[in-house]
Amino acid sequence: MATNESRLFSEQANNAAFNKALRAGSNSNRTAALRKDTYQKVFNRYCDLKENAKMFSVMSEVPLLSNQYFNATMASYVRSFAGFLSIERDMDQPTALLYYMDLIGVTNGRTVLPNIGQENLKNINARFSVSSTLETGVNEITTGKKLLPGSVVITLIPDGKTNESIEIKDNMKGQLIGPAGVLEEGRVDYTAAGKITFRVKVGATASDPFNSTTLGKTDKYSIIAYEDVAGTPDWNGTAPGNNRFKLDMQNVTITSEPDMLIAESNLMAMASMQKAIGVNPQDIAGAKLTELYTKLINQKLVHCITDNYQGTTTLIDPEPASFTDYNSRLNKFSSELIEVDAALAKKSVKGIFATAYIVGENVANYFRKLGQVGAFVDNRDSNYINDLVGHYNGIPVLRHLDIGADEGYAIHKTSDGQLAPVMRGIYLPLTNTPGVGSYQNPTQIAQGVYYQEANAPIVPELVQKFQLVH
Repeated sequence: MATNESRLFSEQANNAAFNKALRAGSNSNRTAALRKDTYQKVFNRYCDLKENAKMFSVMSEVPLLSNQYFNATMASYVRSFAGFLSIERDMDQPTALLYYMDLIGVTNGRTVLPNIGQENLKNINARFSVSSTLETGVNEITTGKKLLPGSVVITLIPDGKTNESIEIKDNMKGQLIGPAGVLEEGRVDYTAAGKITFRVKVGATASDPFNSTTLGKTDKYSIIAYEDVAGTPDWNGTAPGNNRFKLDMQNVTITSEPDMLIAESNLMAMASMQKAIGVNPQDIAGAKLTELYTKLINQKLVHCITDNYQGTTTLIDPEPASFTDYNSRLNKFSSELIEVDAALAKKSVKGIFATAYIVGENVANYFRKLGQVGAFVDNRDSNYINDLVGHYNGIPVLRHLDIGADEGYAIHKTSDGQLAPVMRGIYLPLTNTPGVGSYQNPTQIAQGVYYQEANAPIVPELVQKFQLVH
């Protein structure tokens, strides 16, 4: 009878050990729940795939996903780095689109609030303010706003003396007015680009507020004005102000890649092994398959991060010459990780701290040394070098030898499981192919498993690289 993957997964989903492993490999309960939901969708769709496959007579009796490969698939999912470095999604097509929204300005299409990245809040407020040194000729300031008549206030500060400041205002008709003998000219264009133009009267003696000795050097001015955000949009053919926004939907294309693992066996050797030492070769093959598949998942995720990194590298010198005792060096390394968090926050705006570290050999050793000061807990269940090393102040530290020995990457994945540096899309899990014999040697058989998945960088801003220097 054909295997029902949906039923198998439902049984697995209620298994306490499975749920414990899934949570241990995720950065939050919400992420673990989303991952479980993704796997459920993958196997539900598999039931439909098997029904469609029955129309091909040669495939009708071949179980697409045997218990052996189902177990290998599920073990690899929960034991991989995916829960820390990526968001996992079910793909109902080989190519998928991941959508996100940016807030942009209507007038010039500038990105104001990106989904991830630096914000642009310039000139959004209705209030406009500027300070500068008085020019010897005409002072002209373009605000880029439709100004509210009566809101323009210019404060002149002769020779930098704030206690002798002179105030000038607009008369709501486009003219600037002030005390007698101060202005040569002054006007405001409310409707075009919010242009303010004025020129002060230059006296001949030092007793005059503005004279040739101080003008253009120590004489200052400041302007405050307000945008007419609720008035008639009379712009004389120019664009409106910067307080109008709209959502802009963007997408990232994710394309899955088919791959295959082929196992070649000798029937006589398998029978001899089982009889001689009581070992079932199929059980060994399942364990090795799980190991290989997990390693491939982790390697692809790591290279998605390292090969697509954008930005600067934060340098950490944990052993400066001025530090002579051991604990000071450990504390120095730990404190420098705050600088890594700061660089990550500045780059991404939203990822203000690391939720995982993926590091090389030497950096992993430094993390483990922090256990001596109570800041690191080893993962005693680890039995492979490229694995979860342990937790630094509750943050998982992953080691992988494909990363430079002195290099590390701080990763931020949101607690709701919706955003991470990498997206891992699952189109087909490990799937059986029929066994094929050799015409030249009937004792030899080959059987493979194929799968189709996507590992693509989507938000490189959520990664900050750091490096040890000696």
